[in-house]
Amino acid sequence: MKKIGILGSTGSIGTQTLEVAEANGDLDIVGLAAGRNIQLLEEQIRKFHPRLAAVMDEKAAGELAVKIQDTNTRVVAGMDGFLELAAMEEMEILVTAVVGMIGIRPTMEAICAGKDIALAN
Repeated sequence: MKKIGILGSTGSIGTQTLEVAEANGDLDIVGLAAGRNIQLLEEQIRKFHPRLAAVMDEKAAGELAVKIQDTNTRVVAGMDGFLELAAMEEMEILVTAVVGMIGIRPTMEAICAGKDIALAN
């Protein structure tokens, strides 16, 4: 089973990636990241049980942390949170599905950490 993280899990590519993971059953979602759509991210966390969730918007990250305090998912915020997710030790593949330049630093971090990259940008 491949362990993956998704930058942009609440967008079109991210949600489609999660559909593929659910349909195939051979992908373990270990990390999810979103900009500010914590409503959908909360649903994804409850369905896929990632170890880490990163939210770019720090206020939204705080709100998400309160909403999912009954889970085992840890919430991190901002670019530092995206970088932490990108370098997760247990993750093998990072799907980069964020709009624009925001995904460059986390993608580079994942490359430096020896992760495979699935780029959809």
